[in-house]
Amino acid sequence: MSIAIPMGADMLLWSEFDPALYRLTATLEGKGIYDRERMVFGVREFAAQGTQFTINGLTTFLRGKHDACVFPLTGHTAMDVETWTDYFRTARAYGINHYRFHSWCPPKACFEAADREGIYLQPELSFWGSLQKGDSLLYDFLLREGIEIQKQYSNHASFVMFAIGNELWGEQEDMKEMIAAFRKIDQRHLYATGSNNFLGYMGPAEGDDYFTTCRVPGENIYANHTRGSFSFVDAEEGGYINHTYPNSEMNFRTAVEQCSIPIISHETGQFQIYPDYREMEKYTGVLKPRNFDVFRKRLEEAGMAGQAHDFFLASGKWAVELYRADIEMALRTQGLAGFQLLDLQDYPGQGSAFVGVLDAFMESKGLITPEEWRYFCSEVVPLFVAPKFCYTDNETLSGAVEIANYSSGPITDTSLNWTLTDPDGTVLDTGSWELYIPQGTLASVGDLFSDLSVVHHATKLMLTLEIAGTSWRNQYPLWIYPQSACGNDTEKGIHIAHRLDNDMITRLNEGEKVLWFPSLENYKEVTVGGLFQTDYWNYRMFRSIAEWAHKPVSPGTLGLLMDPGHPVFRTFPTDMHTNWQWYPMVKQSRPLILDRLPAGYRPLIQVIDNVERNHKLGFLFEFRIGAGRLLICMSDLAAVNEYPEARQLYGALLDYVASADFRPQWELSVAELEELFASPMEVNEIHSLGNISYEQD
Repeated sequence: MSIAIPMGADMLLWSEFDPALYRLTATLEGKGIYDRERMVFGVREFAAQGTQFTINGLTTFLRGKHDACVFPLTGHTAMDVETWTDYFRTARAYGINHYRFHSWCPPKACFEAADREGIYLQPELSFWGSLQKGDSLLYDFLLREGIEIQKQYSNHASFVMFAIGNELWGEQEDMKEMIAAFRKIDQRHLYATGSNNFLGYMGPAEGDDYFTTCRVPGENIYANHTRGSFSFVDAEEGGYINHTYPNSEMNFRTAVEQCSIPIISHETGQFQIYPDYREMEKYTGVLKPRNFDVFRKRLEEAGMAGQAHDFFLASGKWAVELYRADIEMALRTQGLAGFQLLDLQDYPGQGSAFVGVLDAFMESKGLITPEEWRYFCSEVVPLFVAPKFCYTDNETLSGAVEIANYSSGPITDTSLNWTLTDPDGTVLDTGSWELYIPQGTLASVGDLFSDLSVVHHATKLMLTLEIAGTSWRNQYPLWIYPQSACGNDTEKGIHIAHRLDNDMITRLNEGEKVLWFPSLENYKEVTVGGLFQTDYWNYRMFRSIAEWAHKPVSPGTLGLLMDPGHPVFRTFPTDMHTNWQWYPMVKQSRPLILDRLPAGYRPLIQVIDNVERNHKLGFLFEFRIGAGRLLICMSDLAAVNEYPEARQLYGALLDYVASADFRPQWELSVAELEELFASPMEVNEIHSLGNISYEQD
């Protein structure tokens, strides 16, 4: 028997904007019979329309996070609504409206909390591997499990999508048949044969309602990507961000244009952050932070224990900027359906992946506030679209301003205001546009122009975009450099060297100042490669995979660490961490392994190494050699002289060496200097760590 209940013209619809719920109570009464059942439900229509999703007819954009069942205090998933509610509210504070459960299905409490908080859920079957009906034991189990999931949770408004599992391979026809069986039971969800199946190379399966992927098939490598970062084994140089001169124009439109169903960017980010050992005190439950113990001991043995917190801050602050770039690439993509971060929080498995701005407890690491994160991860995001972040003072700052509006309605009766400010907060320029931005669009606002001739020295400016009367705003750092020449080294009394030869040694022994740019190709055995973004996921696992696949291994580093107040940076403004202006110099670098130097030695610019290797790495460092003074730069600045940031750094090095501040505290003999560049240090063995998606014949 079925009963139709009219909901009326004022029926409330459930969505991320208004998670309206109804409670239905059914009572059965009769002679000697009494039973009652209560059910909470929402009314909504989550649909695929073209290459995007709609919720009740409004175009939405999935700002998702990956969930891998991380519960350090209990060792198992939370079974209470309160814990899940707290998790979802934290995620929402960071602009998240979607959860993808990596190869697992959460309990009822999770669905109930998501119903209340307006979170779009995609559970998966508990599988990551090869699927074919020939393995009947596995196939039948997954089929039964999927049917039971539909029966138990389908009435939850938050349950909008479902997939078989993670990164599957095997028989696509068998996957399609399984999805058809689920769809036959319940047509209220959208279905996919899996998340990132065949690593994207096969494209979506026939019958998929959406396509979660890191790439679409095709010959043009970068044009087919749907996220900005990869491991070195999966994409040349680790993808768009590490490969391309920094800009705010890149997007994934060419990939979206090749697909007729919604594309969700799979496991976006994976930018590694050095661990924060203060987190260890939070482990008061069944799990113990043995991984932290191991990593901290390694750092102590490497003589860098006192730098742990600086490593954390510098790598973490840089990772935030990388996440910003990857997320904005997605938002700048017309027609993209959304992204799924890996992750907002850390994952302690697979050798430990410290990739989150939240720790494993879903608590802030203190790297960025939720309000600042929402500048670039929210239902409305103002975007500055420009070819670069570094300019000279004879240029005009120019770029397009766009707004991604995935709120509940159009943006009207307000304005977008922009300001350009210097480090003291002084406004150098400003402008404004009146707005009408339709809902569900990436819309152009106008072109921004600003004369930079008002800047008279190297400086970092901040461009702020703000929608009046709202919390929607965004900010972009910009670096402005003088176009004038950097200065003459001979006039400053500095010898520029490119070889460690008798001439250089003689000059040092005679008390000269020397700036040395080593020929990096000659020192590969005692250096590591130059990596701009922080290493992907974790070094150990993807080094193992790269070696297995006979592909290049990532340099494995986590960004730069420096003191912005040091005299060497007097005419080269910088943060204590890598930022966009460092790209040309980092890409042309090979940091030197300084492990044989005393524990207290610190380079002027240090490259942070990963927790497996723990090298002390020097990008810029100095010594007293005999009566002379030596500054060594492990970046070939001449090779990137066309970039104003590289010319400015070169001039800053000259200014520093010429100044009275150039007084190196550490002394080396000529023999010790030669040994530093000649003899590789022994390193501890890094054991193999595989990934199931690569463990196939």
